[in-house]
Amino acid sequence: MPVAIGLLAALLIGTADFLGARSSGRTTSLQTTTAAFAGGTVAALLYSPLLGSPNAHDLALGCLSGVALAVALSTLWRAYTLASIGVTGPIASVISSSLPVLFEAARGEAPGPLGWLGILIGVSSLFLTSFTRTVATGKRMTPRRLPLPVVLGVVSGVFFALMYLFAVKTSEDAGTWPVVTQRATALALASGAAVFTRQRVFAAGAAFRWSLLAGVFGASGVAAIVYGGQRYPIAPVVVSGSMYPAVAIALAWAFMHQPLSRRQSSGLAGALLGIALIALD
Repeated sequence: MPVAIGLLAALLIGTADFLGARSSGRTTSLQTTTAAFAGGTVAALLYSPLLGSPNAHDLALGCLSGVALAVALSTLWRAYTLASIGVTGPIASVISSSLPVLFEAARGEAPGPLGWLGILIGVSSLFLTSFTRTVATGKRMTPRRLPLPVVLGVVSGVFFALMYLFAVKTSEDAGTWPVVTQRATALALASGAAVFTRQRVFAAGAAFRWSLLAGVFGASGVAAIVYGGQRYPIAPVVVSGSMYPAVAIALAWAFMHQPLSRRQSSGLAGALLGIALIALD
């Protein structure tokens, strides 16, 4: 069950990443995130009353995770304007899945041998998908992508990890309500940043609609991870959920014609093997 919940989250978040990338090329990353946070807040408000009843501590943890989310998603979608999904998404995913697992292992909630093997293979495979070969220019070797997207991917991954750690520490009774305060807090921070920098809070037209829809999928994916993390060991939920780059890369290949190298294909296959081992643990 925790693996199934994680895979549902990966499907939803991967779709959100794809939609966010579609939007980020048409507007600023800040406008993309404000619309996404708005869509996510509304979506979470619709289903959360059916799934739990939170206390003040749960809602406060949701707010803290919202601060981390605002940094993580703004950074990630800024990276998407500089490089393809296949470069930055897997890096953020590797970091965001590894840190919560290591944190819980240090506290005594460690997976078994097959689980560790699956985590190692899955995380390594995701990193493999982010590898970018260099190309020759005259006598010099220059990277196809600037290093900045890689740095942004690492920063995004760290803050996504913090978001997960805060959110899954809420009580089982809270259900997905922490996602409501998470998205509302992130929306307030992103809107404030837009006003401070004298930007429009929301983009117009199709860019706004893509971002809004991305927020609905993204919030629902995170809600699945929070719901699963409250009830099951965090490692299989978060690691399975971290496979969202596979979904995003596949969608980008199918609809945006972004190339998929053999190395990336091998990495995605390894990610599936990792999930299978985690499920067998």
